[in-house]
Amino acid sequence: MQKTIQFSYEEYSSKEELNAADREILEQALAAVPFASPQFSHFHVATAARLANGKIETSTNKENTSIITCAEQNLLLHLHSVYHDFAIETIAVTFKNMNPNTTSDFPITPCGKCRQLLLEAEDKAGKPMRVIMAGQAGKVYVVNGVHSMLPLAYSESFLQH
Repeated sequence: MQKTIQFSYEEYSSKEELNAADREILEQALAAVPFASPQFSHFHVATAARLANGKIETSTNKENTSIITCAEQNLLLHLHSVYHDFAIETIAVTFKNMNPNTTSDFPITPCGKCRQLLLEAEDKAGKPMRVIMAGQAGKVYVVNGVHSMLPLAYSESFLQH
């Protein structure tokens, strides 16, 4: 039997089309981009999250000789250490490629590892997380829930069977 999984997302031609709350969180992520530390890839990634308590937290990617960590991973590690229990309502991810002859005017999406980490945070919170994906300009993608971005995902519930 063949089954189908469908994926849907919202597409906006620019951040100006976003509602005020989504535009605010994306602006926070864009403002964090210069704080990235990608000394090898020169690919600056930043994220901002609005928590259920209303606070907004930002983070960026970091690279050094022994480890490379994504902005989303750094954000989640920070949230776990500061808040322990938290729920992310909305997260925005953006980037700026500093390599020669490149562009940053298209939506960036979380890598597979970060999708899994975000999915686990969403599951723990018990409600869908809004994910905004953008570049420095141009189109913006919005997904209502990480589960749609990672179908047939590995889940903590597997450990309980």
